Amino acid sequence: MDARKKAIFQLHLAVFLFGFTGILGKLILLPALTLVWWRSLLSWMFMLPHLKKAGGLKSLDRRQYWIYLGIGGVVALHWICFYGSIKLSNSSVAMVCLAFIPIFTAFCESIFHWQPLRKVDVLTGCLTIPAMWLILQNIDLQYRLGFFVGVLAALLSAVFVTLNKKYIHGAGPIQISWLELFAVWLVLSVLLPFYSMSAPQAAFLPDLSSAVYLVVLSYFCTALAYVMSLKALYHTSAFSAMLAFNLEPVYGILFAMVLLKEHKELNAPFYLGVAILLSAVFLYPMLKKRFPGKLNPMEHVK
Repeated sequence: MDARKKAIFQLHLAVFLFGFTGILGKLILLPALTLVWWRSLLSWMFMLPHLKKAGGLKSLDRRQYWIYLGIGGVVALHWICFYGSIKLSNSSVAMVCLAFIPIFTAFCESIFHWQPLRKVDVLTGCLTIPAMWLILQNIDLQYRLGFFVGVLAALLSAVFVTLNKKYIHGAGPIQISWLELFAVWLVLSVLLPFYSMSAPQAAFLPDLSSAVYLVVLSYFCTALAYVMSLKALYHTSAFSAMLAFNLEPVYGILFAMVLLKEHKELNAPFYLGVAILLSAVFLYPMLKKRFPGKLNPMEHVK
């Protein structure tokens, strides 16, 4: 198997593993903050051998440390919102919110890099509006807060994806990932005591089944999947990578239907909204490749 085919296989396997994060979040019987604390702790510990193999953190200066730790703080908020969305609604609702990430990322890149918006960005953003309306109108009232928290999780994901892209050349992917995971754990270590004081009855130690799911989530669906996806990105195009990552909510929703039977809690119009949203998301990289023009009326005036 040549390097490119191996990379594509690794990338799709990584995305397949990422797809399990939603149902594992539902199966782990811990509050969102506690779950994220355990996930981040185990993940950065599992990544230590990869970090050592990559040469450690000696090549980074103080500024780079603070940049990646700061981005890790955004990742922490994203994970809190994502698992909060699962706890407030269900795995399917939280996973479908992740489909907004590519659209939010396009707008974040425009803001962070002072780039004019592409026509295709605006068009795709408009296509998500009826999808969002259909989804929102066809979930129980008790799930709506979970949906909005999930959309916030997608926005936070777009922010840290954009920041990572901006500062990716400052260090190797293993160093960046480890520092960001460590930062997630630091942020949660600060927040968790306050949460424990406000909710003293909340569980901190997982039961046996939750502990097993946490290990699976932290090793296979975080540390291993992160390393595989990062290595694969060196040999795949941005177009192929975006198409692969867009499969994550698809896998997550399918897993929730098969393993958690969540389709019984949702109706056909909800899945129609999901289909419209996913269609827009999958069309986005194709349209972006086909029509690279930007929303700049002076672009052709020389």
